[in-house]
Amino acid sequence: MKIRIGIIGLGTVGSGVLDLLELHRDFFTRDLGFDFEVTALCSRSQARLDRFAAKAPFLTNKPLDLVSRPDVDVVLELAGGEEQPRAWVEAAFAAGKHVITANKALLAKHGKDLFPLAEKTGRFLLFEAAVGGGIPIIRTLQEAFIANDIHGLACIINGTCNYILSEMTQKKVSFASALKNAQELGYAEADPSFDIEGTDSAHKVALLASLCYGKYVDFASMTVEGITSISDVDISMAEEMGFAIKLLGIVSQDREGNIQANVYPALLEKKHQLATVDGVLNAVFLKTSAVGPILLTGAGAGMLPTASSVISDLVSLARQLATGNPKAQPMSFFSTRNRADLIPIDELETEFYLRLTAVDKPGVLAKVTSILGEEGISIRALVQKPEHDPEHVPVIFLTHSTRNSNVSKALRRIDALDIIQAPTQVLRFYK
Repeated sequence: MKIRIGIIGLGTVGSGVLDLLELHRDFFTRDLGFDFEVTALCSRSQARLDRFAAKAPFLTNKPLDLVSRPDVDVVLELAGGEEQPRAWVEAAFAAGKHVITANKALLAKHGKDLFPLAEKTGRFLLFEAAVGGGIPIIRTLQEAFIANDIHGLACIINGTCNYILSEMTQKKVSFASALKNAQELGYAEADPSFDIEGTDSAHKVALLASLCYGKYVDFASMTVEGITSISDVDISMAEEMGFAIKLLGIVSQDREGNIQANVYPALLEKKHQLATVDGVLNAVFLKTSAVGPILLTGAGAGMLPTASSVISDLVSLARQLATGNPKAQPMSFFSTRNRADLIPIDELETEFYLRLTAVDKPGVLAKVTSILGEEGISIRALVQKPEHDPEHVPVIFLTHSTRNSNVSKALRRIDALDIIQAPTQVLRFYK
């Protein structure tokens, strides 16, 4: 069976897909019976088109010219972005093409329109590569755990942030130094804000939450906090307590069906499986009803890991088409008509780590502890770190379990005190 492929985007992932198709061509043809023929390539870069000119008979820098071609059965959208790719995908469906994408931003923002459109037109929209790179988390949730209820999910889903926090922990360097190292190694962009402020993670977590509970989770409604405020004091305190700091996407559902989906840096006990995931690795930790707790981990980005997921979608599509009666995994639930009611983070109950930067004067602790008590927050530990700055002493409070709203109210009062020199750092514990 011949499957004719058009690829939009010849960067890291697109070139990896071409490499894997060539490397495994004989296996796909001989053992699977699929002849994957690349018939069209599109790139904004003429240099890349020239580099891959021998790979396809049709080359263009106009995506809409590619998706309209009669010799293309499936479009691989690997260029990135949001608005322009939406138009390409819509045009592909209108032209009777299936689409495979690695674009989490596109799906997080426009999936509410594109998934119902795919079902309406009878086309496939596959996206294994959009979340977790080479980790097969999408198909795991759609198929492997179909007989499970998902009681909760926590994930490390951005390699840049995980690398930075790992460097700060293992090499005792500052956030700025760790970020610079990540940029020099190509793990972080020149403008890293999309990663370090948590936006990239939020796009992926919204998709995972939607798959877990069959509702449309709007990433714009999630609480999203990045890692830019994490200091060496926080890292060293976590180490002393036997914890690690990780940027987590955290998802759960209450008994009424309301969903909690947030992204924030959290403290994990070092014995937790996620705490051992370091460097640029990604991981997804699931609490399931039948299998129990399970961790999937691996390369969350990069040429071959992401290309591997694109190829897995391609083979899955080919197998469906070969049946003569192809049926896509139902994704029409991902629409505004089925929007999830997200639980506000103020309703979260957990233990907190609070780092205050206070002037070293008598009565400071009394004022702070009084406010915490008035807001119903019970203190389980108190640590002062004068060695970091004798004049502006970091004071760390560890609380017993309390509501996020109580902490927010207390910190509004505490940070308004003239003895507090900087906004209080807040970290939540995850168990």
